Amino acid sequence: MAEQEWWQEYFDDEYLRLYEPFLAPERTAREARAVHYMLNLEEGARILDLCCGQGRHAVLLAQRGYQVTGLDLSETLLRAAREQATAAGVELALVRGDMRHLPWENAFDACINMYTAFGYFRDEGENQRVLHEVYRVLRPGGKFLMELSSRDHNLQMYSPRTWYTLDDGTPVWVERDFDPITGLYSETLRWLEEGHVRTRKHSLRLYTATEITAMLREAGLEPVEYYGDFDMTPLTWFSRRLIVVSQKPNS
Repeated sequence: MAEQEWWQEYFDDEYLRLYEPFLAPERTAREARAVHYMLNLEEGARILDLCCGQGRHAVLLAQRGYQVTGLDLSETLLRAAREQATAAGVELALVRGDMRHLPWENAFDACINMYTAFGYFRDEGENQRVLHEVYRVLRPGGKFLMELSSRDHNLQMYSPRTWYTLDDGTPVWVERDFDPITGLYSETLRWLEEGHVRTRKHSLRLYTATEITAMLREAGLEPVEYYGDFDMTPLTWFSRRLIVVSQKPNS
């Protein structure tokens, strides 16, 4: 039997609870507004939110008049996205699927991949495959916006142990590990619940701008803009985020 990958079960109701302190509505609104300006699309354009999660960006982009499709592997997060869309009075096309196997071709004017929802696969060829899939589902001239945690910034600010508090007051301890050869970054979260220590762990590949640029070009996508955050400041070696906008050639 194949070993279970962390991402197959990680994104459930517990994930929503653990990450809620970091995903305030004001943050999401700022990010969606920046995506709108970075992509510079006409109203009615078709956008694929790849790994859309609970739909926090998809809903706000739909409110701006875009036709938004969200794809995610987690039925829990897709259910949350449906609920958010209903509450906001917008329509989303939500599809459960694997980012390595997208069920479209030449279908979207843009694709977004947010909150470091990339680098999940231990086989680097599988991460590259995701970018080839993005190329395939974009229309000629279509744009792809990736938002990743900056490897450069992570190494500057690296702390092996920290903690934070959930909205209900529960403290969560975070232990980190980074392999400088493979670029694999891991986090283990621990918290006490009903007298028992609960644990969650995830790991993903962190990239430099140089690496992402090469991977995008290998997939046929040409980077056209780099940003260091959603305030649209230029990317520097100390930028907190790595945001790359690339484009599929028109022919």
